Amino acid sequence: MLQFIGSLDVPRPVNRVEIVAAMRRIRYEFKAKGIKKKKVSIEVSVEGVRITLRKKKRKKQWTDENNLLLMQHPIYRIFYVSHDSQDMKIFSYIARDGSTNVFKCNVFKANKKVRTQYPLLILRR
Repeated sequence: MLQFIGSLDVPRPVNRVEIVAAMRRIRYEFKAKGIKKKKVSIEVSVEGVRITLRKKKRKKQWTDENNLLLMQHPIYRIFYVSHDSQDMKIFSYIARDGSTNVFKCNVFKANKKVRTQYPLLILRR
């Protein structure tokens, strides 16, 4: 289970320090504003990364209608993937938006430390 913390436009990062700073800035800004984290599912494939909102499942309903697409990025648009060294449950990726060519940093929180490593390993390959 993942939680989507938030997303903000960022300038093109030059080094890892800027990326981690952007990730922490997003976390603290959204926390200060009192914006709740959204429960999401992340799907990583050859085509790209797909983030969908997770809704409570009703009994005897096995369709995929409960998932609402939050964002989708093709692999070639993903610029950088990283985790927060102070909190191993937090990870992010920076992707260039297709229509505006603006870099967006998307920050997520996993329930367990181990789960942050899987998307990072898959995306880095």
